[in-house]
Amino acid sequence: MHLYMHHEGQASPLADTPVADTGTSRRPAALIGRIRSCFREGGGLAHIEAPGYLQLLLAVLGYAGRPAAERRIRPDGEGGALVRQVIRYLSTQYAEPVSIERMAKTLGFNRAYISRVFKRHTGMTPVAFLLQLRIDKARQLLRERNELTVEQIAASVGFQDPLYFSKQFRRLYGLPPTVYRASLLEE
Repeated sequence: MHLYMHHEGQASPLADTPVADTGTSRRPAALIGRIRSCFREGGGLAHIEAPGYLQLLLAVLGYAGRPAAERRIRPDGEGGALVRQVIRYLSTQYAEPVSIERMAKTLGFNRAYISRVFKRHTGMTPVAFLLQLRIDKARQLLRERNELTVEQIAASVGFQDPLYFSKQFRRLYGLPPTVYRASLLEE
């Protein structure tokens, strides 16, 4: 599948050059369809679902969207499959005290090898990905109208130290979680 840049009403000199080539994978098309459905159908959770599908789409395209010269990755299937395994593992275990060493043993690979392959494919280490995943999950919880405290939200996404959580949230979003939540309530 090829994804092309489209300029409304304009002929593009790059019209025949795909922005991303996903091979035979139909997943990007399915994710784009889900994003469109979220906007068409609306609903109370559309503001959470659509960005979630967009993040999945960007994760899928993160590797495919770069020119081959920039990839510096062997074109074998193992690297991509391994990255998907790591993402799947971290996405299901993020609320637990995750050890990259334990994950590597579970997946049957050396920790250094996993980190190297994951960084080549995603541009970040598994630890950085896990931190981003946890913060994003916490952000979703902060956006919901619930009675959970910031400390409870931090613990529910795998942060043992609420101060560390607040520091990392502020680093990524520019606001402490309490201020972020308060700004949403004012809307």
